[in-house]
Amino acid sequence: MDNREKTLDEFFRKNDSSLKRKFSKNAKKDESQKIDEYFETVAKEKAPRKKSFWEKVVDFFRTASFKNKFDEKKVSINKRQMEVEGKNQFWVKVTQFFINRFSFEAGVDILDDTSVLYRKNLVIRNILWVTNIVFFLFMLIGSEGSNRNLNIILALSVFLIMFFVSLTIRKIIFEDPKTLQKQQLAEYISAIYILLMAVTVYIKLQAMLGTDPEEGFFSITQAGYSLIYFALVVLSLYQDSKLLGTVFKITIIVMTIMHLTILYPVYLFATDITTLWNYLNGPILTDIILRTLVLAIFMIALYSTAKITEDMNNKRKTELIKRRGMEKDFKSVVSDVFDVIGVYKSRGILEEEKITAAAAKRVAEISSRLGNYLGYSPKLCKEIYDFSTIHVDQKGKLSLSDYDDKEVLEEDDFKRIREKTMVGSVIIKRLQLDQKGEDIVRAHFEKTADQDFIKEMNGIQNNRESQVILLAEVYEVLRQDRNYKRALKHSRAIDLLQLEFYPYFDPQILDRFVKYTDDFESLYYKLAQQ
Repeated sequence: MDNREKTLDEFFRKNDSSLKRKFSKNAKKDESQKIDEYFETVAKEKAPRKKSFWEKVVDFFRTASFKNKFDEKKVSINKRQMEVEGKNQFWVKVTQFFINRFSFEAGVDILDDTSVLYRKNLVIRNILWVTNIVFFLFMLIGSEGSNRNLNIILALSVFLIMFFVSLTIRKIIFEDPKTLQKQQLAEYISAIYILLMAVTVYIKLQAMLGTDPEEGFFSITQAGYSLIYFALVVLSLYQDSKLLGTVFKITIIVMTIMHLTILYPVYLFATDITTLWNYLNGPILTDIILRTLVLAIFMIALYSTAKITEDMNNKRKTELIKRRGMEKDFKSVVSDVFDVIGVYKSRGILEEEKITAAAAKRVAEISSRLGNYLGYSPKLCKEIYDFSTIHVDQKGKLSLSDYDDKEVLEEDDFKRIREKTMVGSVIIKRLQLDQKGEDIVRAHFEKTADQDFIKEMNGIQNNRESQVILLAEVYEVLRQDRNYKRALKHSRAIDLLQLEFYPYFDPQILDRFVKYTDDFESLYYKLAQQ
C-alpha cells in the first residue's frame, strides 16, 4: 500500500462514526476549554477602543458634511422640479437676481484678466450702491436741534460726493474699449472711496454725537467705527494682494491719525511732553494700542485670505490652460477619427453610396429576422437592426464643424462631443464587422484561409449578436459581385456557408439560418427589388 492509500485509509479511520461516539464527550470537553481560552486571548487583543472626544467631534462633522451634500443634491432636485412645475417662481427670480448682481463667476472666462476684473468691478459697484444708502442714513443721524442744519448740509454734501464718484466709477467700468488698465483704475478708485467714506462717516458721528454712553449715541458711533472694518472686507473681495497691501498701509496711517485727533484729541495736550504723557498714560494709550493691534491683525487675516485665494486662482488658471490645450487636441483627434470613418465609407460617388446603404439595409433585415428565429426578444432584434445600419444612418453626426469657431468648449459642448464620440466608436465596431465579412469571403475564395486566419477572425467580435450580423454580412457578400468573384445564387451561397464558412459561426445560428433558408431567400429578393 503506497503512501497515498495509507493517508486515505487513515483519513477514513479518523472519521469512523463509532470512534466519534466513543470519544465525543472527552473531545467536546477539551474543545470547549480550548475555545474559551481562544476567546479570552482574542478579547484581550481585539477589545474595542473607546473613541476620544476629538474623534467623536470629527465623526460628527463627517456625518454633518455627508448630510449637507445629500441635502444639497435633494434641494437641487426639488428646485428643478419646482421650476418645471412653475412653483415658487417669485423666490426663484429673487434668488437669481441676487446671484446675477453679486456673483463673481457668472459666465466669466477666468483666463481673461480684463473680463474677470470687469465682473468684480460690477459686483463691487452693486455693493457700493447698497453701502452708499447705509452711509447716507448714518450721515442723517443726529439731524435734530441746533445741529440739524449742519447735519443736513453735511448729508447733502456727502450725497453729492457719492453721486459723482459713482458716476465716475460707472463711466470708467463701462467705457469702450474695456481695457485692463481702466478696470484697475476703477478698482483703486472704488477701494479708496469706500475706505475714505467709512472714515468720513465715523468722523462725523464722533464729532457730532460724542462718545459719552449717557448721551445715547455711543453705540451708533461704535457702529460707525465698524464700518471701516466692513470697508476692508469689501476690498478683500477683489482678491488682489497688491491692492490690499496698498490700502492697508493707507489705513494704518489714516486710522492712527484719527485715533490721535478725533477719538482722543491728543493735540490739545501737546503743549509739553509731561502734559502729553500724563494724558496718554493709562487707559487712553492702552485703548489706542489695542485698536491698532486689532486692526493690524484683522488686515493680516484679510491679506492672507486674499493671497491664498489669489494663489489658488493662479493654479486654477494654469490647470485651465492645460485643459484647454487638451480640449484642442481632443477636438482635433476626434475630427481626424471622424474624417477617417467618413473617407472609409465614402466612395465619392452618390450611386455607390446608395448601393452601400441598400446593402446595409438588407443585412439589417436579414440579421434581425435571424435573431427573431433564434428566439431573441423584440428589443434585442431592434438593437441588432440599428447596429447593422448605424454606419449609414448615423454617419451625418460625425462632424465637429459646429465647434470650429469655438475657442473654449462649454460643458454642454463636451456632452454633445462625447455623444458623437460614442456613436463614432460604435460605427468603428460596425465597420470592423463589415471588413471581417469581406476578409473571410475573400480569403476562402483565394484559398488563403488557414487555421491561423480562422483563429484570428474568431477573435474579432465573436459574441452571438455579432455572429448573427456577420452571417448576414457574409451572405450579402456572396450574393454580390466582387473583383475576385462573381455574384452567387442563393443555393450556392447556402452550400458555401455550410461547407466553407461554418468555423466562424455557432452551429445553432448557422442551423437556424439554413432551416429558414426559403424565408431568407424571399426576403432578400424582395429587398433587392426595392
